[in-house]
This record gives sequence, C-alpha cells and structure tokens, in this order.
Amino acid sequence: MIPTFKDLLQQLNWLPLEAGVLVFFITGGALVLIRDWRVSIGALALQYLALGFALSRLVRPEIAFAKALVGLFVTLMLYLSARQSGWRRQSGGLRAIFGQRSITGEAFPPGRAFRLMALLLAAVAAISMSQTYPVSNLPAAVLMAVYWLVMIGLLILILSETPLKAGQGLFTALAGFELFFATIEGSLLMIGLLGIVNLLLAMTIGYLSAVRGVAIEEDF
Repeated sequence: MIPTFKDLLQQLNWLPLEAGVLVFFITGGALVLIRDWRVSIGALALQYLALGFALSRLVRPEIAFAKALVGLFVTLMLYLSARQSGWRRQSGGLRAIFGQRSITGEAFPPGRAFRLMALLLAAVAAISMSQTYPVSNLPAAVLMAVYWLVMIGLLILILSETPLKAGQGLFTALAGFELFFATIEGSLLMIGLLGIVNLLLAMTIGYLSAVRGVAIEEDF
C-alpha cells in the first residue's frame, strides 16, 4: 500500500520544525554556491519538500501537500526544459560543479569568496531581522526562514542573468513569501491561485531557458 502524505508526515513527527529551517539554509547556500544546473534544480526540489514539511507544522496538511506538490511540478518543468535545451553538454564533473570561474556574463562575476561572504551576511541579517522585526505570531525559526528565503532569492536574481538560474532565485523568494502568507491566509482558493502563478512562471522560465539553451559556460 502506497503511503499518503499524511502518513509520511506522521512518520516525521519526531523531527522538530527547526529541521526544516536548517534545510532551507542548506539549499539556499547550495543555490548560491553551486554552479551546475542539475544540482541547483535538485536543491530547489529539496527546498520545496522542506516547505511542505514546515507548513505541515503550521497549517492544514492539505495546504502543505499542495505547496510541496506544486513545487515538485515547478522543478520538474525546469529540469525538463534545461535537459531538452542543453543536458547533453557535460559540465566537466566535480571540477565544473565546484569551480570558481564564471564566464556567464553575469552582472557581477563574483568569486566563490564573494558569494560565501554574501551568504554569511544574509544569514546574519535573517537572524537579526527575525528578532528585531517580528511579524504576526510566527515562531522565531519560521520567521527567520522567511527572511532567509526572500534575501537568498533576491541575491540569486542579482548575481545571475541566465533565465534558469534567475528563475531559481525567483522561486526561492516566492517560497519565503508563501511560507509567511500560508500561515495568515489559510484559504485553499488563494493557495490554489498562488500555485497557478507558480506554474505559469515555471512555464515562462522553462521556455526562456529552452530558447537560450544551457551551454557549458551556463552551468553556474
């Protein structure tokens, strides 16, 4: 018998809410530091699973399941678009995944040290803002995750001009907004509308990525 989403959540009851927040920090760091598009799309998928897990502790399981499902559809659409356009062009294995050179034509061709420093500053800012500007009655860990996701998403948007990578930044920022919005607006209608917006954005970004292609120098 295939377990339902509710059954999976019950099996994860022993995990604290902070575990999902930790995953947000890990996936956010991976999206900024790792250049390979396949790894970054995998990190985005894991981020959406963490979003579903975090929401399951705050809202109805149906909303958490809907968010996770839409997120997985978004990452699948991005992966298929990238694979169709340039998946056969190998990135050179681990050297390309963790390499520091950037020839993508980004607005700021930053080195690894610059990105790492930006991540540290974003983490400090998220922790500080969650304590200085508490919003609603959200737990401190969740509010910190909201600030972190929004800032990391904006950071990725600033550092990249490629449609696929910029899309990952956009969806990361939207995940932070939805983590906050779902806790104050529990309407399934609004959640469904946001899901439709996410899917339309995924289609647009997927089309732009397919048109431009994912060449070796765009493996982030």
